[in-house]
Parts: sequence; C-alpha cells; structure tokens
Amino acid sequence: MNAEVKQCLEILEKAIVFEEEGMAFFLDRAESAPSQLERNLFNSLAKDEAGHKAHLVRMRDDLVKEDTIDILPDVDEDHIMNVQSIFTQSLEEVNDPYNFKTEELEILEGAMEVERKGFNLYNDAAKVMTNDRVKAIFEHLAGEEQNHYTLLKNTYDYMADPEGFAGFDGNPMLDGG
Repeated sequence: MNAEVKQCLEILEKAIVFEEEGMAFFLDRAESAPSQLERNLFNSLAKDEAGHKAHLVRMRDDLVKEDTIDILPDVDEDHIMNVQSIFTQSLEEVNDPYNFKTEELEILEGAMEVERKGFNLYNDAAKVMTNDRVKAIFEHLAGEEQNHYTLLKNTYDYMADPEGFAGFDGNPMLDGG
C-alpha cells in the first residue's frame, strides 16, 4: 500500500468514528430536545452526519480494494446543504420563541463544539494531503461542518435573543476567514 493511500485511510478511519459519534450525539439531543425547533435541527444534522459516514465508508472501502487515490470521487458541489432553508423550516414550527431555557443554549454550545472539532479534523486533513482530489474532498467536508456550525450558531442566537435576532447570518466562520 502506498504512503498516500495509507495516510488517507488513517484519516478516513478517524473521520468515520467522528461522524458516528456526531450522529449519536445529534440523535440523542433530538430525542431529549424540549422544543420542536431543536428536534428538527438535531434530526437534520444527524441525517447529514449519516450521509457523511456512508460516503466516507465507501471511499475507505474503495481505497482498500483498489489501493489508489485515483478511484476517489470528485467533490459533488450539488450536495451542499442549504442551512438557511433548514433554519427557516425549523422556525416555522416554533410555538413560543421565548420559552427556551439556559440548558438548551448549553446543548447548542456543545453541538457547536462538535462541529468545530469536525471542521478542524477535515481542515487539518486537507492541509496534509498532496493529492488535489483528496484535498478537495476534505475541504468540502470541512465546509459541510462549517455549514452545520452556521446553522447551530444562528439557532443559538435566535434562542438567546429572539427580539434582537436580526436574521440568518450565513457567515459565522470557524476558519477565521
């Protein structure tokens, strides 16, 4: 097995475990969430993490089978989640935006931390990969985690101050950019 394939497999193994943990985290939060807004949000994120995991498992299995980076797929730019749409749909079912509790904000902070870790995992992976296709895959996955963070941050801001919420901000950045 060549060094590039081995390095990519090591990263994919970590990423698969991370996505499994994220999926479990969001499903658990969805089950115990006191509001419909949070249930919708966490179920949507869990579904997305499951999709990430399935994609990563396919890539890992293909790499093991073929022993070459060349078999990895190009980034599918059509599969970029519309976080503003998810946020808006979740808000439609909110009965009382003033009925949120401090504990709920703490749960969202924890969820944002999960996404921050995911972003760092994929962003760091992209930095060490030399193959442009693999680099693009990890950059795309970092972008997906950024989108999740943006969704959670907007939800947090809305729940923390519904009256002061000025509208969906698509720019909360994890990468300092």
